[in-house]
Amino acid sequence: MKQIHIQKNEASLSGFLSATYPMLKTGTLNKFLRNNKIKLNGKKVPLNTPLKKGDIINLFIDDSYLEKPNINNAFKFSSKNLEIIYEDDNLLVVNKPAGIPVNDDNWQNFDTLINRVKNYYYINNIDRSPALCHRLDTGTQGLVMLAKNETFLKFMLDMFRDKSLEKEYICIVKGIPKKKNALYSAYLTKNAKQGYVTISDKSKDNNSKPIQTQVTLLESYNDYSLLKVGLITGRTHQIRAHLAYLNMPVLGDSRYGINSLNRQLKLKYQTLCSRKIAFGKIDHPEYGYLSGKGFICPDPWFVESFNKREF
Repeated sequence: MKQIHIQKNEASLSGFLSATYPMLKTGTLNKFLRNNKIKLNGKKVPLNTPLKKGDIINLFIDDSYLEKPNINNAFKFSSKNLEIIYEDDNLLVVNKPAGIPVNDDNWQNFDTLINRVKNYYYINNIDRSPALCHRLDTGTQGLVMLAKNETFLKFMLDMFRDKSLEKEYICIVKGIPKKKNALYSAYLTKNAKQGYVTISDKSKDNNSKPIQTQVTLLESYNDYSLLKVGLITGRTHQIRAHLAYLNMPVLGDSRYGINSLNRQLKLKYQTLCSRKIAFGKIDHPEYGYLSGKGFICPDPWFVESFNKREF
């Protein structure tokens, strides 16, 4: 039994408990209250009851629910929702939802993709700690690959560095491409301090990097288009910035898109999804089994909205 002495007035019993013990979410608190495992001054009271200095809370619940987050256990406070697309002894491929970062170096954001993966293995008593092979922007949905051992991680990092993987995205933009299928080339210059990139026809300085983006029109209506985008190069924010430069900003993109339109359409995240990742021919004694293997995630939510002409 855990006894808590309230040191100052608090708005509600549930608010105080959730803030103090992040694992005690609303549904869990309601369950414990129904089972008489939460008492305020010796009585069962509604969770919205205000707390006053001097009140005493008694919790008759397992200590595992009373953990406080630190760098070592932060993963336990993440969501348990994890969509696994593929898994073997070396590789894990998952479908990251829009809105969660792949990780947080300061561990203050508990609900990251890497924490969801760690939580999945922890709950299933599997001694694994997969490592990210690459990243996706927080607002982008789609496939992320993780390595389950150091040797395979090095192999995958080399694959991404050498651009040996086929990467295909799908997105909705404002505007219609002039050609149904075209390869666009430009230069991308990164401003690391501002977390922003600019696109130009010619190199601006030594920081400018050449980019190539393959754009295929899948369907359009009014002034909106559903595009398939292939990354020939893979630079920071390349798709979003390059499409905006081509007068086809991604819907929902707050950085390179049209914010007034995003607000009008009530879009919280960009309509961009990393839909496919595929290996080419692999001549490797251990990982050759992945040769030609590809992974595709289910259509993201915005495809259905596009098909219903909701934009």
